Amino acid sequence: MRTFFILVFISLVGLAVVLGTIYYGDMEKSGDNVSLPSIKLPYRSFIAGTGIVEAGSKNITIGAQVAGVVKKVYVQSGDKIKKGQLLFSIDDSKERANIAVLKASIQSALARLKSAKDQLKIIKNMKKISTGMVTNEKYIKAVDTYNEAKENVNLAKQKYEALSKKLKLYQVYAPIEGTVLRSDLTEGAYFDVHSKALVLGDDTYNVKVNINEFDTWKFQKGAKATAFIRGNPSQRVQLAYLYTIPLVAPKTHLAGSPTERTDTRVLQVMYRIKKQPDFPLYAGEMLDVFIERAKGK
Repeated sequence: MRTFFILVFISLVGLAVVLGTIYYGDMEKSGDNVSLPSIKLPYRSFIAGTGIVEAGSKNITIGAQVAGVVKKVYVQSGDKIKKGQLLFSIDDSKERANIAVLKASIQSALARLKSAKDQLKIIKNMKKISTGMVTNEKYIKAVDTYNEAKENVNLAKQKYEALSKKLKLYQVYAPIEGTVLRSDLTEGAYFDVHSKALVLGDDTYNVKVNINEFDTWKFQKGAKATAFIRGNPSQRVQLAYLYTIPLVAPKTHLAGSPTERTDTRVLQVMYRIKKQPDFPLYAGEMLDVFIERAKGK
């Protein structure tokens, strides 16, 4: 019996040693993780904020004046585009069928106009020969028929021209030169006039900086600022002040901290990037921004 308890004790001790080795081994591995490099602060006194990279033209969501099924897509995300370049087209088969009908109606109206014109010409000639050959009632009716036929031709032509102009709306062109920031367009998908499937921007970048409402009193218009790339603070860009958006807005980008207030509001300040860096920047990318604080603030 004594031997049995000794064996049980030794087994428990062995199990504890194994579990301890596994636990502390994992701790050592986690301790070997490379820590993120610290940011070298650019100013002695500063305001910290988060910046969001935007196209200098602002992010342009492309819309259309007509809705319909996407017939052909000519660009994709990341493509460089020229102003006036065709982006995509919407199925216009129904309108083209109507165009054919209008062409036929114009020809029919022209034929009726010719007939009315010839009839009026005959009546006028008869009236010249003898006023008694044609009654005033018959003459007035011939004139009215001719005028009505002429109006019908003009109306058919106007409808044709209007529909021809509408056909151009089924092709959507780039309003600026720049880059396709995002394209979710798919051939055969339905495109609504309020769709946000295609976003363009020019090739210059600005940074919209969010300053916490508790720091707005420290900010001075025109203050210098420096932005750091998240995850690699050795990459930085110098910013130049553009303007301040005076309407304080709710904070929309949350860090996820359990103690973070969701009712915080921010002052938004626009900066431009002084010089395009040799590393890539992307629209929508978040940066850590430090704004120089004026003395005495």
